Amino acid sequence: MDDIPGYHTHRRRAGDLAANPELWRALDDGKLLRTILEDFYTQVLAHPRLGPFFEGVTKERIVSKQYNFLMELFTGVKVYFGDRPRNAHHWMVITDEMFDLRESLLEAAALRHGLSEAHWAQWRKVDEVFRKQIVKREPIPKKLRGRSLPLEGFDEVVLEFGSMCDGCGHAVEVGELVRYHVRTGKSYCTTCAPAVEAAARQAGAGEAP
Repeated sequence: MDDIPGYHTHRRRAGDLAANPELWRALDDGKLLRTILEDFYTQVLAHPRLGPFFEGVTKERIVSKQYNFLMELFTGVKVYFGDRPRNAHHWMVITDEMFDLRESLLEAAALRHGLSEAHWAQWRKVDEVFRKQIVKREPIPKKLRGRSLPLEGFDEVVLEFGSMCDGCGHAVEVGELVRYHVRTGKSYCTTCAPAVEAAARQAGAGEAP
């Protein structure tokens, strides 16, 4: 991957999270991965049990974040700058049954687009590593620099990595201040934040729309 401009930093992991060049090649250097994720999230967003977790989030945003997350895992190239699975899912009450449902939909999409069962099995092992971080009976606090955050309301942080505003969709650069909802993790630029927080207060829930 050192021949990819701008991507010279690698993350080294062991076991099932070690870089897997064979799987990445089977995914046509990402082109097949994108196709699978597009199909998969079409099914997820339409699903009565899984779709509500992504209310208000566009499919393109979900697909792009998941693509970068998986590309980093499969290649070792540092391209993902979002929350790790524990923080990204900290507010979602997800059972083992729902986790398995998610995996069955992803498996169906992968095999439908030609990924072999052997390569899907390798991908599934990666997903299983994160089961214990995602499956839980109740929301858990998001952690920032080792500090547990409250489950409701808004807080602010100066970005250490670039991101996107969940309100207007515009880029937010490193060093900029954002306001974020501490349960859902949705973040807002300084232009969008006042209106979002006002709407939350008016709704009486302190919850990001």
